[in-house]
Amino acid sequence: MVRSLVLSALSGVVLLAAPHVTAQSFPHDFRFCFGDFALCAASTCTPAGGTIAVNTATGTQDFPSAQCICPIYSGPAIADVNGGNMQGNCDPPPNNGIWSLYHPQGHIPQALNDWSRVHKKSAAPAQVCPADLGLGDQLANCFSFACVRAGKIRGVEVATCLCALGESLEGTPVPTHTAFVTQAGQCNEDICSQHPVSGPFPFDNIRHGMCIPIPEKVRLGAGS
Repeated sequence: MVRSLVLSALSGVVLLAAPHVTAQSFPHDFRFCFGDFALCAASTCTPAGGTIAVNTATGTQDFPSAQCICPIYSGPAIADVNGGNMQGNCDPPPNNGIWSLYHPQGHIPQALNDWSRVHKKSAAPAQVCPADLGLGDQLANCFSFACVRAGKIRGVEVATCLCALGESLEGTPVPTHTAFVTQAGQCNEDICSQHPVSGPFPFDNIRHGMCIPIPEKVRLGAGS
């Protein structure tokens, strides 16, 4: 039942990393992966100064890279095993790595509030970063990218993920004047300029100014 509900949501997903849909056909392969995963939906990132190879419809393409610190969760999570830098399956990256995946989660520990797990401080509603800010090419797409475990911060088990800046879920560049949605910032628009992570959420008709709570929950990793 849970699987069918989530996959139904995916059929109407908003491609938040690039709300425009290109004519080019990307071979998405959405699946559930089980076990530990990084949930970067409420994270902001720092440009890493290099590039990262990203899967595209015709091979790979280099995009500017960003480093993102994300909490680790455990349970089923949605992956695009052909997207990001995954290799067609859920097998974890080498050296005890994990993938940055997605599961709807309304409360996520985040750097904004010093990784607090208190209900109010970990709230992670969705907000729109409007197109007129001209920041579409500065969002971070972490969906289906590799991460490495990085210990704990304030008792929260975290991973360091290397993600792509200005890259859509189709493996194409995001135009500068593109609106995108993020769970970072607790609906404070100032976060839009801090390379927030943007990715797929099971919502449509999201408008600028809306602050949308996300009620579903999964549990933090056993080590958290």
